[in-house]
Amino acid sequence: MQRVFKTWLTRIGAHVSARAIHRVNAALNYLEVGRWMAAQGFDTSRRVIDRHEIYAQIASELGVQRVLYLEFGVHRGESMRMWSQLLRHPDSQLHGFDSFEGLPEDWTVIDGKGTFSTGGAEPVLSDRRVRFFRGWFADTLPGYTPPAHERLVLHLDADLYSSTKTVLDALEREIVPGSFVLFDEFSDRLHELRAFDEFLRAHPQWRFRLVAADQILARVAFERVS
Repeated sequence: MQRVFKTWLTRIGAHVSARAIHRVNAALNYLEVGRWMAAQGFDTSRRVIDRHEIYAQIASELGVQRVLYLEFGVHRGESMRMWSQLLRHPDSQLHGFDSFEGLPEDWTVIDGKGTFSTGGAEPVLSDRRVRFFRGWFADTLPGYTPPAHERLVLHLDADLYSSTKTVLDALEREIVPGSFVLFDEFSDRLHELRAFDEFLRAHPQWRFRLVAADQILARVAFERVS
């Protein structure tokens, strides 16, 4: 019976567009992220409207502490501008990592290699605390030394599993209790969700709380509590 069903699916697939497959895969992603959150014991019953609320909630908890904000996947700098306004301590630092050449590999059947390229142009921000590190994460992170700080906010908008895993592995020692880890495309079971799931499995003694999540569990924030 299963073989018949699978054969039927392959015959249907011959007439389905790549965009249709993308939509089906998205539906599976939403099912999986909901299942995963529940399996991990994270309560997602209270969700916010958008990322602005997530950022604001974290900023309210940080207060005037000296924060190191690290963003991976800067693109045109929209999130960086928001955090520049939210972080109140004059000695907080905001470091953005991006090649500004787009994705290094295909992400979905819709978003291929090179998507999100700015043609090499970096965002222009007037905040003197902002600094950009141009290049692929695997090249820039080995030589990066985080400056002194009281709290860490790690913002992962890398989209890809490989890129997200590279960052988590490289900054493992920096993610201490009190650190916030944000994701921008968490509801992708093959990429950001997969990378964080593997990271948690590699650190079974670590505990995280869900700080906030948007309606579709794409933009989520965790804090390491122990």
